[in-house]
This record gives sequence, C-alpha cells and structure tokens, in this order.
Amino acid sequence: MIAGHRNIWVMGGTGFIGQALVNQLSKQPFNRLHLLLHKKTPYRSFEGFSTFTGSLDTIDPDWFERYPPDVVFHAARPAGGNGLTRWLAARKGEKANRRLTGILSALAKPPVVVYVSGSLVFGNQPKGILADEHSPVRPEAFARYYYRNELPWLEAREKGLLDVRFARPGWIVGPASWFSEFFWKPFLKSGKVPCYGDGSNYMSLIHIYDCAAMIDALSLFGQPRNDLNIFSAKPILHLDFCRLMARWLSTSINQIPEKEVTKLYGKTTAAALMSNTPMTTLFSGLHNKDRLQYPGPDALLASVLGLLKNEQGIFAKAPEKGSV
Repeated sequence: MIAGHRNIWVMGGTGFIGQALVNQLSKQPFNRLHLLLHKKTPYRSFEGFSTFTGSLDTIDPDWFERYPPDVVFHAARPAGGNGLTRWLAARKGEKANRRLTGILSALAKPPVVVYVSGSLVFGNQPKGILADEHSPVRPEAFARYYYRNELPWLEAREKGLLDVRFARPGWIVGPASWFSEFFWKPFLKSGKVPCYGDGSNYMSLIHIYDCAAMIDALSLFGQPRNDLNIFSAKPILHLDFCRLMARWLSTSINQIPEKEVTKLYGKTTAAALMSNTPMTTLFSGLHNKDRLQYPGPDALLASVLGLLKNEQGIFAKAPEKGSV
C-alpha cells in the first residue's frame, strides 16, 4: 500500500450492491479504485476510476502486478433464469473463482478479500434461533447455487493462503433488486403490498447505503479471516414488514398463500421469499464502527419508498401513529 492510500479492486461494481459499494469507497480520498467491468457497461458512469474490461474467468494476472491490490471487494455473482442455467453458471463461477484465488494468493503481498455473500447460506433457522457468524452453513434457495462460487475462497482461507472475510447481508432494501421486483412493482400493479406465505418468517433488514458502509468497515476494522453478518436492528416478522410498508403507502396488504407464491415464481424464488434467517452478530463493536443512517425499519422504508415515489411521481402521506 502506498503511504496514505489503499489500492482497491472491485469485482461486480455494476451490480445492485457493487454500485453502492463503489459510491461508498469513492467518498474516501485515500482509496484508489480499480474496477473490473463488462464490455456492455456504460463507462461514463465510472469516469475517474481505473477500469478494466473483462470477466472473472478472463481476468489478466498482469493487471494485479501493475496495480497490486490492498483490498479486493468481490460482489460478482453469476446469474441464471432457471435451475439448469443457475447450475451451469455456478459451475462456471466456481472454476473462475478458483483461478482468481490462485492468482491473488501468488502475489508478493496477497490482499484482503471481502467476499459479498448473503444470509441464505445459513438456511432456515429453527424457531427462536438467530444465525451468527459461526452458525453452520446450510444453503437455501439461490444460495444452493451461488455457494459453489464461495468454496474456492473458503478453501484458500482454510489453507492460510488468503485473508478472506465474508460479508453476509440480510434483506438489502433499496430502490432496485428484490424489493422493487417483489414488493414495489406488485404494489404499483395492484395497489396493495404483497405478503408472501403466512408471514411468520423473520427478516433481518439493511438499507443498501448502510450495507455498503458496513462492507467497507469489514475491510478496515474486521479481524483477519473472520466474517460479518450485516443487518440493522432486531429481526422483523415478514407480516409486520409488509404491514409497515402498507402504512407508509396508505394501503393494505395482499396475503398470498404459499402454494400460490410457488406457482407465481417457482420453488427457488418462493423459498427465498419465505425464508426464515434472522441474524445476530458476534462482532457488535464492528457493527458500531460505521454509524447507521437508517437504523430501523421505519427509517429504512421512509428512505427507499421516498426514492421510488420520486421516480414514479407518487407521493403518499406518512402513516399515522397506531394505524394498521
């Protein structure tokens, strides 16, 4: 590391989490950002950064020799539209990630790697149990596929080759991704907030901006080879989350039975929407390193719904206290 600066590489900087992370990192003048981008990326959005065109499986080892990373943030995740394409993407991703771990571990000074994972790797938790950073891994829903991409990094860490730290966010709430697709768009279509299943599953929430800040905090203050569960406040019941959103939008909820959810979205998506993975942390001090902008569900929804309303030209009154 050059005195006073951090050489940072970001993989997946154009995605939902990646864009927020790039914005967070770019606020700090001591960070020098190097971004791996795909050919179709709108490059004007990333002017001022050092950019490289390619993908995980084609990345040139010489790039890391020319710009040695102090930290690598890995937020790239191969996608797929169905079980087969997800499986194929996972196999390809595992191979690409195994190659990348080899490249980074061979550097004269291997970097800290912060790998952005998710809470679904913990699977559904028994009643009354909160998943912490040392909880057993039992991948559920989409995690059954993307967890394969994490295996090379876990192995590199276990062998002492790399300081890999997994960031495991809960439900990331922002004006895109799952929140837009499964809550906001259905509201615009029906005028009601959907509630998937009986609503008895718990959700650990985090605002997209706070999520990016905590991922960065893990790189700066985290313990070597330790992970961090990323969330704000106590877990909230899915049903209570939907009711709270409905109050902000001055509407009611539309409860969708489990069978109908599966029929609408398929087994994997349904399993994710109704997953029960409430989280806690063993590293409360690290949680406090970066002060949350949106510490609870109310503040979080007020922010994100405000952004979405501005996009749509919709303006609803704030909910009255005690309204249901």
